[in-house]
Amino acid sequence: MMVTSLAEEHGLLHDIRILGPPWLMSLVAALALLHLAYRLSQKGVASTTVSSCSAKDEDYPQLDIPPGRKLEIAMEPPCGLHWTNSREPIAFENEMCVGKLLFFHPPTDPMAIQGSADLEFAQYFKGKTRLWELRIQLQLKRTLPYRGEFFFGIELGSYVPLPATIKRTIALAVVAIKQAVGGVYQSPGDDPSGWQGGELEQPTCVLPLWAFDQFIHSPAGSLPPALTAPDFPSLGSVRKGRMKDYAKEVEELTASLAPGPVYTFAFWGNSRFLDVIEWKLRGIPLLTPLDLGKLIGDPPVWACLYCLRPSENDREGLKAESRHLQSRKTYLFKVATWNSEQRPDRSRFEALTGRRSADSELGGASGDSNPRRKAGLRERVGRLLNEPFACCTSRSDRVRVY
Repeated sequence: MMVTSLAEEHGLLHDIRILGPPWLMSLVAALALLHLAYRLSQKGVASTTVSSCSAKDEDYPQLDIPPGRKLEIAMEPPCGLHWTNSREPIAFENEMCVGKLLFFHPPTDPMAIQGSADLEFAQYFKGKTRLWELRIQLQLKRTLPYRGEFFFGIELGSYVPLPATIKRTIALAVVAIKQAVGGVYQSPGDDPSGWQGGELEQPTCVLPLWAFDQFIHSPAGSLPPALTAPDFPSLGSVRKGRMKDYAKEVEELTASLAPGPVYTFAFWGNSRFLDVIEWKLRGIPLLTPLDLGKLIGDPPVWACLYCLRPSENDREGLKAESRHLQSRKTYLFKVATWNSEQRPDRSRFEALTGRRSADSELGGASGDSNPRRKAGLRERVGRLLNEPFACCTSRSDRVRVY
């Protein structure tokens, strides 16, 4: 194929072949081209660094942020700060559904949360190649307004300009990824400069619902599995080794999505390449490790699951809309996420979490010249602020789900 040939031209294919089957070779060749595109686009551009204005743990004692490197999560609407390796699944609710999520990985600090009574994080990953796992459970509150395709993946908040040569390289990479995993949709978004009007598409990279590695359907009235259940890996339908049948099962599931049942999904398939804890691309000969921040840009990244409204032909016979516009999406799940070592700047962090720093709450205490007094004030404010926001913490007994 063209993409693999290009990878061979750059001397990469010999190392790629050791990774496994042809579909994986295609995927890695695509990633190789993306890396080459990145290197070309970065000529003469200074490397990025973490902003000195990023939010710091000590500025937000009321959030009780645990130690260790992790992914941090902010819900829509803003409801505080959450993180991976939480002791209990994180409850969420939006216009369409209620649900829970659990994103976990081996602990990165001996003082961090090590797991729950039923799921010890370090033990779970022993002998596995995956670096992390995501489990999502949701129940519809109302019938979907239309029957469309479902996608999950990431969105970026703004358009990133790229030279035409880089766009062509990325397009070739997307072709390879489609051959590897099927119906991926990737778009750099619409360039707002010189836009003639109409809705702009955000940068998007999403996969069809059958790219989840596992799903569990719990009929209405039955008890859905706990996301930390010891037997969770053996439940429901799993994709590995039965792709054709699994895709058919997911298609039947999405066709029958309705209020009442509880739907549970798990994803870990690309985690051995995507190290979100160290924020690096890994496991690809000659190309990695590679800083994800240099590919994705400034935080946050939006993780999402949505139903896409079918396109309709214009009355004047114009081409049907193929872009994944916001007006065509009904979100079942959408969160902002970033690495704890590469947070957004303070103003963005506070807008996403709905939390202000202790100094801001004190109305100017940052001007206090006594650091010990300042720290004491922060601690007192933190204790005062914890209780009013208790309804938004991740404890499942505080947000009633199902």
